[in-house]
Amino acid sequence: MGDCFMLLKRLRILPKFILLLLLRAPFDALRTWMQVWLIKSVFLCLEMKAADRLPVVCAGGGLFCAALFLYNGTIWSIYAAFAAGTEARLQKGMRDKIMSLSYKQVHGHNSGEWLTRLNSDIQAAITMMNGPLNLPHSVAALINTLLSSLLLLNGSPALSGVTWLFLLPHLLVSCRLVLKRLPGLREESRCAMANVTMSVTTLIADAEAIRLYDAGSLMLEKCEQDSHRLLKINMKMHIRSGLSDMICRLLGIGGYLAVLMVGLAMTHRGMMAFSDVVYCFQARGGVLTGVSMLVTCASNIRMNRVGVKKINKAFSE
Repeated sequence: MGDCFMLLKRLRILPKFILLLLLRAPFDALRTWMQVWLIKSVFLCLEMKAADRLPVVCAGGGLFCAALFLYNGTIWSIYAAFAAGTEARLQKGMRDKIMSLSYKQVHGHNSGEWLTRLNSDIQAAITMMNGPLNLPHSVAALINTLLSSLLLLNGSPALSGVTWLFLLPHLLVSCRLVLKRLPGLREESRCAMANVTMSVTTLIADAEAIRLYDAGSLMLEKCEQDSHRLLKINMKMHIRSGLSDMICRLLGIGGYLAVLMVGLAMTHRGMMAFSDVVYCFQARGGVLTGVSMLVTCASNIRMNRVGVKKINKAFSE
């Protein structure tokens, strides 16, 4: 995130960005708390045979949910306008920077590199700041995970321990398969894309010279090799993401069954009421959602960070 903050500081919009992040951050945590409170209150009314309280409980939950989503929609509308303005400023700033460079500096990189910076790298920076499952969602997911963990621990330390017993291996595997390797693959993919762009540009711009020297087959072969390399790198990224998703689902189902069995045993022994078990399941769902979102956000941020670093490097030249 340091590279993103450095870029925003260059654009002189860092304080506004931090303010919008803080305003957006509590939404997921408050929604989890509302769901936990609502589900426990409903089952508690059923256990106590107080069905007359259900309309009040449901109405209170509905009003809180409507207010929460209205607040979230308002913040995101402001944030979307901010992101659109930031993208326009980045595009203009990058074009002005390229125009201000000397002839030697411009030709120090091939044309595909500059096209990548003007398009892919800027898009990566905007995606990191505004895209789904990136920086804004990572902050919200962190707060949601902390609150959900506290709610689960308050409901049952035993079920909290079982939940984290299955979550920790998932975090370890995700870090090894995804977070550690994907940023390097993303950089390789970006370089391969620049080479493909350069090859295609050469085929179009120098078509007459290529026909004159009968180098069409050679140039097409080079373009094909660059395309195959880009495809292989992207396939490696998809395979690692797919393996991480499969392991996440297996451990999620295993953890669900383990919590169900432990909760059933505690209910039979009179250590917990059924409403408490449902409460813990809902809090566990918030923990799983928060952790899964954190892992995905961390992976996306590290991949998009490559583009942000390239933009900072261009502004520093």
